[in-house]
Amino acid sequence: MRYWVSAVLFTTLLVGGCQPASTELSDAQRADITSQVNEAVGGLFGALNVHDPDQILSHYLDSDDFAYVGTMSILVSREALASVVASYHSRHPEVTFTHRIVHTQVVSPTVAVVFSEGGSSDAEHLVWTHVLVRGEDGRWVVAYEHEAWPNAEPLSRHPGM
Repeated sequence: MRYWVSAVLFTTLLVGGCQPASTELSDAQRADITSQVNEAVGGLFGALNVHDPDQILSHYLDSDDFAYVGTMSILVSREALASVVASYHSRHPEVTFTHRIVHTQVVSPTVAVVFSEGGSSDAEHLVWTHVLVRGEDGRWVVAYEHEAWPNAEPLSRHPGM
């Protein structure tokens, strides 16, 4: 199971982008999943603005299989993410984040991708790709996240590192 995040990302972006979404779901089921996933992403951004690392991390897959890809940095495992989240939010409690969901793609009953854009008081324009999975408890959590600063000078590392 070590490489399932890469498989999900490949399937979602390359294969999923070229084919219609899974037909095993009705339109009503797809709409329900879309609503749940969008709510989960909204909860993540709400937690980012509270600056409580535990609340933020509750929105991410608690696994070594979690992956974060920034403009110039990669974090693998929730433990690696936890150290960056704690450091960044303790040093920048004044930063606020905004987001707007651009598109949600339901891949299957347990996988969805959310594309959003927004910003923060640190970065004017940010874009995110979140691959969410539904856990056994029914909660949607982020298993893979890509964050980019398209209008910024490239950084050697994530600003929280």
